[in-house]
Amino acid sequence: MNKEEVLLLDWMRKIHQLEYAQCYQSLFYTTQEKWIGILSFILTTTVAFTYRFPFINYPWVKEYVLPLIAFIVAILTGYQAFIKPGEKSEIHRKLGLEYEKLRHEIELLYLLASNQVHPELETKTKEFKSKWDLINTLYVKECYYRKAKEKVKSFNKYPKEIDFIPDKKNNCQ
Repeated sequence: MNKEEVLLLDWMRKIHQLEYAQCYQSLFYTTQEKWIGILSFILTTTVAFTYRFPFINYPWVKEYVLPLIAFIVAILTGYQAFIKPGEKSEIHRKLGLEYEKLRHEIELLYLLASNQVHPELETKTKEFKSKWDLINTLYVKECYYRKAKEKVKSFNKYPKEIDFIPDKKNNCQ
């Protein structure tokens, strides 16, 4: 395998990791939005039914517990309104799809690199690198990046990280 192939495989590995990391982050926000919605629905339904049935014998429930539940629902809906986990989920999902497109482009470059004398390889590689540089990447939680890294590593398709740089021997002993 020549150096260009190893470099392109290393880039493909990085892009593949970022693709999965963005997808995992998107799933996190989707799940978060779903559970906040379910919890808010259950709590508001509980509050509504307890006010409808006045036979509760404990006045502290109506004076303290129900307002506390209503306050929690207000916080949850405020979180959904201002933090917008659904929108964040969609942004990460779209970014994951962009990384997937880049990965498919680099697969074609890799095929060109396997051809020893391809005059367009350097130009196409620079074009690809500039496309990659233009992507506005978003932060993902480190746990999702590690999970993505392990997922991609499990494919056993890529060389070890930065394998295109030769190891330096330490001559000091």
